[in-house]
Parts: sequence; C-alpha cells; structure tokens
Amino acid sequence: MHYSDWRNLSDENGFLLIYPQGLDLEKGGSHWNPDPISSNNKSSSDDLGFVDKIIKKISKKYSLDTSRVYATGFSNGAGMAYGLARYRSDLMAGVAPVSGLSSYQQLSTHSEVYPVGLISFNGSEDWIRPVAGIEGYLASVAEVSSYWSKINDSGESESQIFKQRSGEDVEKSSYIRDNGSTTIDQYIIKRGGHEWFDLNIENKNLNQLAWDFLSRLSKRDGKLEITKGSYYDVFVPKTYRRKAIDKIINFKAYNDKLRIDISNFGIEKNATFVSGKNKAKVKNKLAEKNFNFLYDQKKGSLYFNENRSEKGFGNGGIVAILRGAPVLTTENIDFI
Repeated sequence: MHYSDWRNLSDENGFLLIYPQGLDLEKGGSHWNPDPISSNNKSSSDDLGFVDKIIKKISKKYSLDTSRVYATGFSNGAGMAYGLARYRSDLMAGVAPVSGLSSYQQLSTHSEVYPVGLISFNGSEDWIRPVAGIEGYLASVAEVSSYWSKINDSGESESQIFKQRSGEDVEKSSYIRDNGSTTIDQYIIKRGGHEWFDLNIENKNLNQLAWDFLSRLSKRDGKLEITKGSYYDVFVPKTYRRKAIDKIINFKAYNDKLRIDISNFGIEKNATFVSGKNKAKVKNKLAEKNFNFLYDQKKGSLYFNENRSEKGFGNGGIVAILRGAPVLTTENIDFI
C-alpha cells in the first residue's frame, strides 16, 4: 500500500479495494506463492486458495460484482497477479503487474486457460525482474505478452513512444483483437529499475492508466468482455466563448471518439482535422492551413476554423474543451 496506494482512486471510482498480506517465509520476509502447492515450490502457502476465500468472504458482506475482479502487485506481488491470471482465469477479468514476471511453469500450457486482460509495467534496467527474464525460471516480458495474446486472440498492431519529465522514453505496445478492442497494454520504461514507476502519460499516472484499462474488462462464462468506447457529441455553441462551450470530461483517447455533425457547422463535404502542440501553434500556423477543426493539445481546446486558409477563424472559434487535454488523432474524430 505504501508503494502503490490506490485508496483515492478507489474512493473516486467506487470500487472495492483489498490489500491482503502474504505470510512470512521461514528465512524471513513476507511473500506470495503464485503457483499451486507442489514439491517444486519455495513455499507451502496456498495463496491461490487464500484469494478464493477472501473473495467469498467479502462477497457475503458487500455487493461484489464477481464479473469484474482484478489484481495488481509489485515484484513478487506482480508474480502473484500473473499466477491468479493463469490459475484463476475463469474468475480474473484483468491483471496489472508492476516490475514483475511470469514463470515458465505458468506459460507451459494453453489448455483450460481463459482470456484475461493484461496491462504490465517493467523497467528496462530492472536487475531483479529483468525484461529479458531469467533463464529456466522467469519468462521475458515479450514471452508473457505473446502467451496472453494467443489466449486473448489478439495481435500486436500498435506501438507508441511517450516522453517523460525525466527525458526518458516509455514504450507502449498494444495487442488488439480484430474488433478493435485492446486486451494487452505492455509498458517498458527506458532506464527504469525495480520500482513502482512515477509516470505521466497523457496526464495520467501508473494507477490511473491501470484502472482505465482494467475498468473496461469483465468476465462472463469464461469470456473476456471489453466495454466499447464512448461517443461524445460536439455541438455548435450559441457563442464561441469558453464559458458557453462544451466541457468534455472522462474522455479516454485510446477508445473514445468525438462525434461532429458537420452539416450543423455549414460544411458540405468531408471535414478535416489537425492538432497542434499549443495555442500559439494552432492559432498562428495551423489556422491558415485549410483545416476545419483544430485542437490545442496543451489545453485540450477544440476550435472550429470557418475561414479555412484565410486569416482568423471567421465566425468560428472554440467549440469544446477536453479535460486533461488527451492526445487526439483522426481516429478519435467521427464526422457525420
């Protein structure tokens, strides 16, 4: 809880948060046993059974939605999250391991394993849980993602690079089904070590990224269901002033869309869209490049450029503000 602290996120989003504690090993130090009990394990703790009992006990006291059970953890706790995904795949809708890896034992078979959503975070210079894995013991991050991509019927089709305040890059790889739904997001933090990472990606920290991903997932009869993205309608404002226009909240750039009725804006043919780094870039350069809609990525402001390539917006101006200034591409815009 000291490292991750999901308590505020739980309060804001109304989900039940559980911080269980693993037992101490004989040599000292608490731990999790992510595999079924066997003579090959370092521990005799039945932690898979322990989690089962926690869920059953809490279900009696609270109204628990058992179609939306998720697990996260750090280091050995991340390994426990992987163990729950593998051995309780009928129950777990998604897991979010941080600085952890899955054992080769867990990846040894695909039979009787149900799809589970996975969002993982690993540092490229983690010396305890190396990205490349540990030979004969722990699989690499790539091997783990590949295993679950087959279970989830997803293919790697998208990769993005995000700059951090530190100047380092974060590489995100997504595995997506044919219907466009993402079942795996893999984050590799360049020069990151063995830690709970301090990230800022599209104004979201690690906890927010994980919850946004997990909250879309549910498990019904062993099938992984993923909530489709939302549509947000953008209307012609009565006046193009900030106090009078739409303020759009909870927009998630990875699957949500803005829906713009171009006929209401007086556009007869296909509309065009472009985004700029800041307001100056949008107003001073992009406003004269023949685009209908302009987006300020720093402030989250969407403008209607009635004048197209002529100077100024004409009778247009600001039409919406997206809270948090998410990164928008043409994939986020539907002109109707």
